[in-house]
Amino acid sequence: MHAFLLCAGFGTRMRPVTAETPKSLVTVAGRPLLDHLLDELTAWSALTEIHVAVNHEDAPAFREWAAGHRADLETQGIGLHLHDDGVEAPDDQLGCVGDLRFLLDAVGLPADGALVSGGDSLYRFPLAPLLNAYDGTTNRVLALHEPDPERRAQSSVLQLDGPTVTAVHDDPTGTASTRICPSWLLLSAEGLGAVVPYLDDGGPPDTLGAFLDRLARTHSVQAHRLPQTAHLRLHCNTPDDLEHARKLLRKGPRHVLGPAPVRASLPEPAS
Repeated sequence: MHAFLLCAGFGTRMRPVTAETPKSLVTVAGRPLLDHLLDELTAWSALTEIHVAVNHEDAPAFREWAAGHRADLETQGIGLHLHDDGVEAPDDQLGCVGDLRFLLDAVGLPADGALVSGGDSLYRFPLAPLLNAYDGTTNRVLALHEPDPERRAQSSVLQLDGPTVTAVHDDPTGTASTRICPSWLLLSAEGLGAVVPYLDDGGPPDTLGAFLDRLARTHSVQAHRLPQTAHLRLHCNTPDDLEHARKLLRKGPRHVLGPAPVRASLPEPAS
């Protein structure tokens, strides 16, 4: 299977931290954010290819980063590929959905689905139970409890009917739900195939939430409802977010959930 990592943003809200370092390569707990995600991805037994979308300005830093990982990944049967989208300034960004289309144009549509993930979040639970259970036939998202309205307002909020996503709100006042949806999606080939029609119909290219909302209204999207545990996802989008993440990991463990409660969020087997 493929992993598509969307790391082409310019990190403008993280300035001045990102003046010299791309946001996904900023260090937390002594390592770049993207390294923490790689650790999780290499536990995915079906993974064969990682494709990373980067902007033209940050491409040299990502090439240096990739050079330090490529040989080790190849010994595990995983290819690591960087894709420069050619964008040189924030005003010209393709947006996360636009960059997903860029990767699909470059790589082709994977028949067995793919992981689509941002590169600026650190998850404090193992992702392997979700990845290794994925068969590529459905669309799945994380549903994380976020009780803080201010933090909830910075994410897409899920409207759920049991495990089924019925809508995705970028304005949290549109729902009483406290379940947020980070930029971490398992999409079937059919779900990935909805990207181009969405953009061609004028869908906003800069938010995965709007794309997911369209997908949930036309296809089946299921949610992994993780336990209501604090700080399951550390989203590093501003200097304050970064300091919050660094402080938590200085004082606490890398993972606050083990594999068992993560496996409990998997769908019930069909009877």
